[in-house]
Amino acid sequence: MTIEYNTLYSLIDNAFPNSTIELVDLAGDNNHYQLKITSAVFNNLSRIEQHKLVHAALKTELKKDLHALSIQTFKQM
Repeated sequence: MTIEYNTLYSLIDNAFPNSTIELVDLAGDNNHYQLKITSAVFNNLSRIEQHKLVHAALKTELKKDLHALSIQTFKQM
C-alpha cells in the first residue's frame, strides 16, 4: 500500500496546525518519505515525546499505507 503526498501532508498539517512542514517523497513511490516539522507543540518535550506525537497522528497510515518515514522534529522558538 502507498499514500499520496497530498494526503500525507494534509494529515500532518491537520495534526500540527501552524507548523512548518517539509515533506519529501524520497523514492518517488509514495511509500518512502522524509519529514521535517517545526512546531510549538514540541516545545518543552523531549525528542522521543515529539516523535511519539507524530507517530500517534499517523498511527493508521504507519500500520497500512506508509512503508518508511524519516522524522526530524524541531521546537518552534
